[in-house]
Amino acid sequence: MTQTLSATEAKNRFGALINRVKAGDYSVIIENRGAPAAAIISIAEYERLQELKEKARREEALAELRKIRAELEQHQKDMSLEDANALVEEINRDIVQRLIDKGKIRYED
Repeated sequence: MTQTLSATEAKNRFGALINRVKAGDYSVIIENRGAPAAAIISIAEYERLQELKEKARREEALAELRKIRAELEQHQKDMSLEDANALVEEINRDIVQRLIDKGKIRYED
């Protein structure tokens, strides 16, 4: 269940709202001047959302790498397969490093 409250109402009932969110399937939308501005969700829901965001980032990076690989293979028809694969792998590593540097993906050993 989701409840919508003004920022003032949420402030006045914050402790009770936290307890309700923590206890079950309950969330709160907080409005500021009549427009949705924030939400209070359980930590389990927050962690699930973080996992989905990370999965989406990985899928985006993989799609980009696949696209580049296909383009390179198309443009390098005259190269040996071994040379083409080596070039693709080198470029893949460079792109992954750039995505890591930008914070778009995380890599852990």
